[in-house]
Amino acid sequence: MKVISAAVGIMLLGASLILAYLSNSNATQMLAKKDAIVMKYVSDSTAALENGDTKAAIKFAKLAIKADPSSKKGFTSLEDAYKAKYKPSEDYMSNGGGSEQPAADEEEEEEDMGC
Repeated sequence: MKVISAAVGIMLLGASLILAYLSNSNATQMLAKKDAIVMKYVSDSTAALENGDTKAAIKFAKLAIKADPSSKKGFTSLEDAYKAKYKPSEDYMSNGGGSEQPAADEEEEEEDMGC
Protein backbone atom coordinates (compact mmCIF):
# COMPACT_ATOMS: atom_id res chain seq x y z
CA MET A 1 0.00 0.00 0.00
CA LYS A 2 2.88 2.35 0.80
CA VAL A 3 4.36 1.68 -2.65
CA ILE A 4 1.09 2.66 -4.34
CA SER A 5 0.80 5.84 -2.24
CA ALA A 6 4.36 6.77 -3.08
CA ALA A 7 3.76 6.15 -6.79
CA VAL A 8 0.57 8.24 -6.77
CA GLY A 9 2.40 11.02 -4.92
CA ILE A 10 5.21 11.03 -7.48
CA MET A 11 2.70 11.09 -10.34
CA LEU A 12 0.84 14.01 -8.78
CA LEU A 13 4.09 15.87 -8.23
CA GLY A 14 5.12 15.25 -11.84
CA ALA A 15 1.73 16.40 -13.12
CA SER A 16 1.98 19.56 -10.99
CA LEU A 17 5.41 20.35 -12.39
CA ILE A 18 4.19 19.84 -15.96
CA LEU A 19 1.17 22.10 -15.38
CA ALA A 20 3.36 24.77 -13.78
CA TYR A 21 5.72 24.67 -16.75
CA LEU A 22 2.89 24.88 -19.29
CA SER A 23 1.14 27.73 -17.50
CA ASN A 24 4.40 29.67 -17.22
CA SER A 25 5.11 29.02 -20.89
CA ASN A 26 1.64 30.29 -21.84
CA ALA A 27 2.08 33.39 -19.69
CA THR A 28 5.39 34.14 -21.38
CA GLN A 29 3.80 33.69 -24.79
CA MET A 30 0.90 35.97 -23.83
CA LEU A 31 3.28 38.68 -22.63
CA ALA A 32 5.30 38.45 -25.85
CA LYS A 33 2.11 38.69 -27.88
CA LYS A 34 0.90 41.68 -25.87
CA ASP A 35 4.25 43.42 -26.32
CA ALA A 36 4.12 42.78 -30.09
CA ILE A 37 0.66 44.37 -30.24
CA VAL A 38 1.87 47.40 -28.28
CA MET A 39 4.89 47.79 -30.57
CA LYS A 40 2.64 47.60 -33.66
CA TYR A 41 0.39 50.38 -32.34
CA VAL A 42 3.39 52.50 -31.29
CA SER A 43 4.88 52.02 -34.75
CA ASP A 44 1.58 53.04 -36.36
CA SER A 45 1.43 56.10 -34.10
CA THR A 46 4.97 57.10 -35.07
CA ALA A 47 4.20 56.66 -38.76
CA ALA A 48 1.08 58.80 -38.42
CA LEU A 49 3.13 61.53 -36.72
CA GLU A 50 5.68 61.43 -39.53
CA ASN A 51 2.79 61.98 -41.97
CA GLY A 52 1.46 64.87 -39.88
CA ASP A 53 -1.70 63.02 -38.80
CA THR A 54 -1.82 63.75 -35.06
CA LYS A 55 -5.40 62.49 -34.73
CA ALA A 56 -4.42 59.02 -35.96
CA ALA A 57 -1.22 59.11 -33.88
CA ILE A 58 -3.25 59.76 -30.74
CA LYS A 59 -5.69 56.98 -31.65
CA PHE A 60 -2.91 54.41 -32.13
CA ALA A 61 -1.13 55.48 -28.94
CA LYS A 62 -4.35 55.04 -26.97
CA LEU A 63 -4.79 51.57 -28.49
CA ALA A 64 -1.25 50.71 -27.35
CA ILE A 65 -2.14 51.81 -23.82
CA LYS A 66 -5.36 49.80 -23.92
CA ALA A 67 -3.46 46.71 -25.07
CA ASP A 68 -1.03 46.96 -22.14
CA PRO A 69 -1.61 49.72 -19.58
CA SER A 70 1.59 48.76 -17.75
CA SER A 71 3.77 49.49 -20.79
CA LYS A 72 5.52 52.86 -20.84
CA LYS A 73 5.84 52.72 -24.62
CA GLY A 74 2.19 53.54 -25.23
CA PHE A 75 2.24 56.48 -22.83
CA THR A 76 5.43 57.85 -24.38
CA SER A 77 3.84 57.57 -27.82
CA LEU A 78 0.73 59.40 -26.60
CA GLU A 79 2.91 62.13 -25.09
CA ASP A 80 4.74 62.58 -28.41
CA ALA A 81 1.44 62.76 -30.30
CA TYR A 82 0.00 65.43 -28.00
CA LYS A 83 3.24 67.41 -28.14
CA ALA A 84 3.02 67.39 -31.93
CA LYS A 85 -0.65 68.34 -31.89
CA TYR A 86 -0.19 71.30 -29.58
CA LYS A 87 3.22 72.43 -30.82
CA PRO A 88 3.21 76.21 -31.34
CA SER A 89 3.66 77.37 -34.93
CA GLU A 90 6.94 78.86 -36.13
CA ASP A 91 5.25 82.28 -36.55
CA TYR A 92 4.02 82.18 -32.97
CA MET A 93 7.46 81.29 -31.64
CA SER A 94 9.30 83.83 -33.82
CA ASN A 95 7.09 86.58 -32.38
CA GLY A 96 8.20 85.77 -28.86
CA GLY A 97 5.28 83.52 -28.07
CA GLY A 98 2.54 86.01 -28.92
CA SER A 99 1.84 89.54 -29.97
CA GLU A 100 3.21 92.47 -28.07
CA GLN A 101 -0.09 94.33 -28.32
CA PRO A 102 -1.90 94.96 -25.06
CA ALA A 103 -5.26 93.32 -24.58
CA ALA A 104 -8.28 95.25 -25.85
CA ASP A 105 -10.14 97.27 -23.26
CA GLU A 106 -13.69 96.32 -22.32
CA GLU A 107 -15.39 98.71 -24.76
CA GLU A 108 -13.48 97.32 -27.72
CA GLU A 109 -14.29 93.77 -26.66
CA GLU A 110 -18.00 94.56 -26.36
CA GLU A 111 -18.02 96.09 -29.86
CA ASP A 112 -16.30 93.07 -31.33
CA MET A 113 -18.83 90.75 -29.70
CA GLY A 114 -21.78 92.79 -30.96
CA CYS A 115 -22.89 93.94 -27.52
